[in-house]
Amino acid sequence: MKAWWLRRSSRLRLAVWNSAAAGAIAALVTAAVSMMEPASGGTAPWVLFVAEASALSVFGVLSYFVANSVLAPVRDMAERTRRLSVQTLSERLPVANPDDDLGRLATGFNEAIGRYENAYRELDRLTADVSHELRTPLTAMRSVGEVALQGRDPELLRDALGSMLEEISRMNQLINRLLLLARADNNEIPVQLEAGLVARVLGEVSEVLGRVAEEKQQVLQVDCADHLLAVFDPALLRLALMNLVQNAIRYSPTSKSILVRGRAHNDAIEIEVIDEGLGIAAEHQERVFERFYRVDKARSRAEGGVGLGLAIVKWAVERMGGSVELESQPGLGSTFRLRLRRVAG
Repeated sequence: MKAWWLRRSSRLRLAVWNSAAAGAIAALVTAAVSMMEPASGGTAPWVLFVAEASALSVFGVLSYFVANSVLAPVRDMAERTRRLSVQTLSERLPVANPDDDLGRLATGFNEAIGRYENAYRELDRLTADVSHELRTPLTAMRSVGEVALQGRDPELLRDALGSMLEEISRMNQLINRLLLLARADNNEIPVQLEAGLVARVLGEVSEVLGRVAEEKQQVLQVDCADHLLAVFDPALLRLALMNLVQNAIRYSPTSKSILVRGRAHNDAIEIEVIDEGLGIAAEHQERVFERFYRVDKARSRAEGGVGLGLAIVKWAVERMGGSVELESQPGLGSTFRLRLRRVAG
C-alpha cells in the first residue's frame, strides 16, 4: 500500500492530505456544534454531512490546482534534467526568487550544470590536445621511416632510427605526465608532509641537472642557507623543482646563469628558480600553469616540451599546502617562486 501511495503524483498526494486535514477539522467542528445545539430545532445531521462533503470536494480540487502550480518549477527541473545532454549544457533554470526553497534548489541545479559544462569543456580540450600531441610524433616517425626505406642507405636508416627513438621518448614523456595528472585528479598519490631541510632537496636537483646545464654552457647555481626548514613532501618538491629547472635550462640561451634560491620570508620559505631567458609576456603569465598551454607552441614542441610541466608544478606545490607564482618580463628572464610553510629552526 505504501509503495502504491508513493507512486502517485505529488499533486494528488498533497491534495488528498489537505482534504483529509480539512475533513478532520470539519468533523470536529460538526461534533462540537451537535453537542452544543439542543436536540430539537438543531441542524439536521444530513445537512451538515452534505455541507462537509461539498466543502471537502471543493477544497480537494482547489488543493490539487494549487499543488500543480506550486510544483511546476520542480517538474520543469525534472524535465530539463531528463533532456540534459552535451548540446544543452549551456541552458539554465530561471530563478524567480533566489531566497525561497525552490529558488535555492534551482540555483544549486544551475551551479551543478555549470560545473558539468566546465568539466566537459576541459575534457574536450584535453582530448583535442592529447590527440594533437600524439599525432605529431607519429606523423614524424612515419615520414622519416618512409624516406629511409626509399633510400636504402644504412647511414640514413641509422639516423631515421635515432629520430624515431627521440619521438618515442617524447611520447613516453607525454603519457607518463598525463598518467601522473590523472592520478593527481583522483587523489591517488599519497602525500607525506614533513619538516625538512630545503637546501638538501635543492642540492639533489642541482646535482642531477647540473650536467645538463653544462652541456648548454650554462651555470646552475644554488643559494640556500643550510638551516632553512619547511613543511613539504620531498618527492613532490623534487618533482616541482626538476620541472622548473629543466624549463629554465631548455628556454635559456647558452652561457647564461640559472639561480635556484631558498630564503625565509615572514612565516614562509620561498624557493625561486631564476633564469635569464626570453621571458614571458604578461598576457601569458596567468595561463602558463594550464595543461598544454604553451607560449610558443612551435618552439616548445621542437625542444621537447609537451605543455604539462608547469601544470604538474602547480599541482605538486598546492598539494603540499603551498603556492606558486611567476614574475617575468620579455627579454629579462623569469622568476618562478614557490612558497611553503616555514618551520622555525
